[in-house]
Amino acid sequence: MSVPGTMGRILTVDLSTQEISIEKPDDDLYYNYLGGYGLGAYYLFRLQKPGVDPLGPESHLGFFAGLLTGTSGITANRYVVVAKSPKTGTFGDANSGGTFGPAMKNAGFDGVILKGVSEKPVYLLLRNGEAELLPADQWWGWDSHQVEDTTQELYGSKARSACIGPAGERMNLLSCIINDKGRAAGRSGLGAVMGSKKLKAIVAVGDAQVTVADADGMKAAIKKHREWLVATDGYKFFHQYGTSGLTAASCASGDTPIKNWGGVPEDFPTASKISDDAVAAIEKKKYGCWRCPIACGGLTEIKDGPYKSDTHKPEYETLGAFGTMCLNDDLGSINLCNEYCNRYGLDTIGVGCTVAFAIECYENGVLTGDDTDGLELTWGNHRAVAEVTRQIATGEGFGGRVLADGAKVAAERIGKGAEQYAIHVGGEELPMHDPRLSPGLATSYKMDATPGRHTQMSAWTVEASFCPPGLITAEFDKYTYTGKGQVHRVVSAHHHASSAAGMCMFAWCNLKPDCLTDSLTHTTGQPYTLDCVQEIGDRIAALRMAFNVREGVRNTDFAVPGRMIGNPPLQAGPLEGVTVDIDTQIREYLEAMGWDADGVPTEATLEGLGLDFVAAELYPQRS
Repeated sequence: MSVPGTMGRILTVDLSTQEISIEKPDDDLYYNYLGGYGLGAYYLFRLQKPGVDPLGPESHLGFFAGLLTGTSGITANRYVVVAKSPKTGTFGDANSGGTFGPAMKNAGFDGVILKGVSEKPVYLLLRNGEAELLPADQWWGWDSHQVEDTTQELYGSKARSACIGPAGERMNLLSCIINDKGRAAGRSGLGAVMGSKKLKAIVAVGDAQVTVADADGMKAAIKKHREWLVATDGYKFFHQYGTSGLTAASCASGDTPIKNWGGVPEDFPTASKISDDAVAAIEKKKYGCWRCPIACGGLTEIKDGPYKSDTHKPEYETLGAFGTMCLNDDLGSINLCNEYCNRYGLDTIGVGCTVAFAIECYENGVLTGDDTDGLELTWGNHRAVAEVTRQIATGEGFGGRVLADGAKVAAERIGKGAEQYAIHVGGEELPMHDPRLSPGLATSYKMDATPGRHTQMSAWTVEASFCPPGLITAEFDKYTYTGKGQVHRVVSAHHHASSAAGMCMFAWCNLKPDCLTDSLTHTTGQPYTLDCVQEIGDRIAALRMAFNVREGVRNTDFAVPGRMIGNPPLQAGPLEGVTVDIDTQIREYLEAMGWDADGVPTEATLEGLGLDFVAAELYPQRS
C-alpha cells in the first residue's frame, strides 16, 4: 500500500543507457517532504554528485507532483521540475499548473528522475504504470503546440505533455518547460537542462485514481474552505481578471519595476492600456488549471494587424517584463511576445527583462545599430520589442546570438560596461515586484536557494497584504527592518510546504492556514498541525540551501543591483527616498532559521530537522 494521496512510485531513467527502473519510496519521505520540490530536493541531493556540469551527463533532472496533486484539494494541480540551475549554479526549481501534474499521477507516478544524455532525441511515455523511451527525431524542432496536439492524436484526449521548444533544444539559458500550450515551469533555465539530455517531452496518460485516507472528511473540509475562498475579494479579483488585473495599480504604487528598474510611474502613464479591462478585451475564453475554482487564466486572440496572435493570456509578470520594463504600452506586441515564448519554450520574465536590459544599453550607446543589425532598441519601440523577442525564440539575429542566455551572459558578451544595466541576482533576472515597496522581497531575492524568485514567500507577503489570513497576527512597519526574521521564517515555511504539496500560491494567499493542514490530514490519514508544517517547511528550506552550500555557493555572496534596494534612492515617485536595509533583514532571518552568518544551516539545525545525511556531508569533520 502506498501513502494515501500518492502513487508510491518514482521512476528513474538513464538516458545514456536507456535503462528504466521504478522505486517505491519509504512512506516517511512522503510524510516529511510532501512531494514537489520537497521530494525533488531530497533526491537531487542524494543522487547527484556536487560540482557537476548542469548541462552534462551527470546532472539529474526531476519532475515531481505534490502529495495533494490530483486529489480534491483546492488548486491541487501543481508539479515542479528540479535540477542544478545552469543560470545560477544553485538549486533550481520551476513550478507549473495546468493538467500535467495530475496526468503524471494518473499515469502511475509521483515523480520522474532523469540522468545521462540520449544519443538521439527521445520522449518519455508514461502510460498506466509503465514507461517507455520513444524516438523524437521528428518532434525535434517542433513548438509546444505541435507536441501537445501530436500527443493527443497518438494517445487520446486525456494525454498530456511537458515539453521543451526549440529554445530548449538549443540549450538557451532563458528556456523553460511548457505544458498545456502555455503553462510554464519557467525559471532557473531548466529547459536547457532538458535539451542537453535530448529529451523533447514527457507524455503522461492513464486512468489510475488518486485516493485519500478519509474521503468524507476531505469532502467536508474542502467544502468549508472553498466556501471561504469564493467569498474573498482576492478570489473575485483573480477570477475576473487573473493576474493581468494587477498591472495598472501595481505600476502606480511602485510595485512594478519601470524602465529596467530605473523609472517611476510618471515614466509610464499609459499602464491601463496593458491591464485588466484592456487584456479582458482580447480574451476569447476563460482558462483554469485542473479543477481550479479560481480559473484565473484565459485564452487570447488578436485576429488582425501586425501582432496577430492566439495564445494564453499574458500574466502580470509578462505584462510587466515586456511592458513597463520596456516602456511598451502596445498590448498586441506583448501578446505576440507571449506567444513566441509559449511556443518556443521561454521564460517570459527572463526574456522581457533581457530585452529591457538591451534597450538601456542601446539608449546609452553601449550598443549601436551595427551591433543590433539595424534594430532600433529604443524605449517604447513595440516593433523592436516584438522583433528581438522573435529572434531570441528562433535563435536568429542579434537576439539569438547575444540575448538568448539572459541578461548576465549578454552583458558579458557585450562588455563596455553593460553589466551595470543587467538587473539580476546570481544570474536570474528579477521579477516584477519591487523590494523598495515590499522590503521583505529583498531578502527572498537574495537568500532563497533559487535566487531572484517572487514565488518564494516571506515577510514581503505580510507587507503586501498577500499572506494567508491569520498566519501572521503581529503588526509591524515594513520600513522598520528589525524584528521580521521570524515572520520571514514562518511565512516561507508554510509556503514551502504548500508548494511542495501541490497547491497554487493564489489559493494559498487567500485561504486560512488550516486548509493545508486539513487537506494533508484527510489525504494521508496522519495528523498534520501548523507546527508540523513549520518543521517540514524548515526542512525543505535547509535542504535546498544545503545543496547550494555543497556546490560551493553562498547566497550571502550574491551581489544585488543597487536599483533593487534603492541605492541610490529614487528621486521621485511613490518610492522616493527609499533605501532597503537588506543586511539587517538577512542577519535576523539567518538567526531565525538557525543558519550561520554565511547562510549555512548549522549542524544542530540540520540534525534537528532529521537531515543527518546532509550534516554528514556539510560537516564531515564533526560527524
